[in-house]
Amino acid sequence: MDRKIKVVQYGTGKMAIYTMRYVYEKGGEIVGAIDINPEVIGKDIGEIMKMDEKGIKVTSLDNAEEMLKQVKPDICIVETRSLFSEVGDALKLCAKLGINAITTCEEAFFPANSNPGLTKEIDELARKNNCTITGSGYQDIYWGQLVSSIAGSTR
Repeated sequence: MDRKIKVVQYGTGKMAIYTMRYVYEKGGEIVGAIDINPEVIGKDIGEIMKMDEKGIKVTSLDNAEEMLKQVKPDICIVETRSLFSEVGDALKLCAKLGINAITTCEEAFFPANSNPGLTKEIDELARKNNCTITGSGYQDIYWGQLVSSIAGSTR
């Protein structure tokens, strides 16, 4: 690719700090950020990451669709909530606009079991608008496994 991948960060909380840093480390370009927290809306993402200013201000959810249409990202990273129903609106917005999206939502790892209706709705929107919606999830089992592994290796 002859240009940087354009990324919008949806949710600028604790996990997003590291994700945004990673985007920059890997040569991507953050072109927008969205949040509902009034304490971060309007802040430069560099300040949130504890880095130099990047010239990208956090947009409120009320203005998300307009911003997404304007910046036309290649991908949107959705890091907000744990339940698929809670990230559904963000994923539907991305699918509606034809924006590839990935979410760390735990339930999005395999949502067809727990929320088949919303899964089908988002899938149909994504197919219609030629984009992908991916749930990477972060399963709670890994936290339990980590503790078990550490405890098992001690005496």
